[in-house]
Amino acid sequence: MNQRPFATERMEKAKKYLRLFMRDTPAVNRLIRREESDDELMQFAIDMAISDWNATMPYVGRVTIGNYPSLYMLMHGGAIQLLKTQGLIQSRNELNYSAGGSSFLRSNKTNYYMQWMINFANDYENKKRAIKIAQNVARGWGGVSSEYDLIGYAW
Repeated sequence: MNQRPFATERMEKAKKYLRLFMRDTPAVNRLIRREESDDELMQFAIDMAISDWNATMPYVGRVTIGNYPSLYMLMHGGAIQLLKTQGLIQSRNELNYSAGGSSFLRSNKTNYYMQWMINFANDYENKKRAIKIAQNVARGWGGVSSEYDLIGYAW
């Protein structure tokens, strides 16, 4: 069975869901009137979330877009990565300008991005740890299950 079309379909769906989760559409981005994050950045954020899951101990097997254990966790992990990258851009492009008695700020949203990222990261890290420990225990004892097994659903 060829997994490639399934993985491609799953990634496209994940990018769509992440864009919805982040509310990153021209209709709601009134100031910039476009998407803030392009599809390439969305895919990068999702890939980074998957990589983060795989790099976090305890190791309970390698996950891919095709078998990621929870849509909720994938969206939060992807959002954290997007907020990090967009926060870096805001920091890099911050400009305070003053002329003729008027002051202007450009790209001064670094702290907002950081606050949202920290908010998501605290919840994400706690849940990720609990899920991975429950999976590890279930695999170690062969028959012990946990309510965390029920959080992933077919998306």
